[in-house]
Amino acid sequence: MLKTMEERKTFSFSHQAMATFFEVFVAGQDEAYARSAAHEFFREIDRLESFFSRFDERSEISRINRLKPGEVLPVSLETYECLKLSFEMMVETGGAFNVNFRALKKEFSKKETGIIKGEDWKKNSKKQKRQLSQPGLEPSEIIKIGFRRESDGSEKAREAGREKYKNRDEEQMTVTFGPGVPVNSSKQSTVNLTSGAYAENKKIGLKPYLKLFPLELVEQPGGYGAVRLDIPDAVLDLDLGAVGKGYALEKAAGIFEAWEITDFLVSAGGSTVYARGAEPWPVAVGGGFDFFKPGKIYLKERALSGSGHEVKGEHIFDPRKKCQRSRHLAAWVSHPSPAVADALSTAFMVMSLEEIRKYAESHPEVWALVLTRDKKSHRFKEGEFFEKGD
Repeated sequence: MLKTMEERKTFSFSHQAMATFFEVFVAGQDEAYARSAAHEFFREIDRLESFFSRFDERSEISRINRLKPGEVLPVSLETYECLKLSFEMMVETGGAFNVNFRALKKEFSKKETGIIKGEDWKKNSKKQKRQLSQPGLEPSEIIKIGFRRESDGSEKAREAGREKYKNRDEEQMTVTFGPGVPVNSSKQSTVNLTSGAYAENKKIGLKPYLKLFPLELVEQPGGYGAVRLDIPDAVLDLDLGAVGKGYALEKAAGIFEAWEITDFLVSAGGSTVYARGAEPWPVAVGGGFDFFKPGKIYLKERALSGSGHEVKGEHIFDPRKKCQRSRHLAAWVSHPSPAVADALSTAFMVMSLEEIRKYAESHPEVWALVLTRDKKSHRFKEGEFFEKGD
């Protein structure tokens, strides 16, 4: 029999960061020790926010957004990893996930190609299908952060950065677009996409994605860098809201190893949770709808992330159909990685059930629950860790 929170002698702590509340639940330790460990966890969350926040013009993401074509910015390992994962998730989901959605949405609005609402969505569906010549974007519906200001960097500094990277040793440089695919290779860069309307059983070059994500990530001796690509009409306005919190949970959870704490659950705003321990942690899933009784998912070395608009209403922009409308009411995804679960719950909101099914089949570590607009529930992968509501 699974132990309750009380039986596990659990202590909880909370902290505000990334425009939400992070929580830590620690079991099997005395309160003072658990509190000290949670404090270090929150310090790491704050450190990561200083890299990712769009509120802070000094953050690496804000500075990347201000780069002009050809400019280079040295970045931390954390920013490098999070952006690398973001690009890979964009490719894997056929464009349903994209942390550059703000820039792309602005471009669609300017060109009046249709932020389409209501019945116009059906009316324009045939036209939209013809326009799907390259991948789209998906915004973060979990957390919206910040604004962008103009760069205050001098031309002299920008030229120095360009010169530094122009003279780098190509043999020592690894570019990380996609899983081990060098963008600067003389060969055609391709990647096997496992889902998405654009890539079923096909190889698609990465070039179409670069306009949606005009940034090159480089790794070389001494650190990491972000290079703004010179691609016509491409705009950069990154927002890590749909992956940053999950990544932060995963990264900060590593703090507990040094404290020899092995039984814990951490949460980012209640939308993404991550649990480790000898026994599973029970977490409610599927709440907020009168037609569906919430169930429980028992997390052990796994994460759970949820996306939906029962709180904010219709606010999700579907990049592939170019309309302010998601396919589904809500989506929950469980995965061993909180960052991946966070990204997939966003992507699944605009992917078809068939796309989600194929993705889950090709990724056995993924479990998902989707509530569709016709008030039906769909589970992908029957897991012993899920328990239906009464």
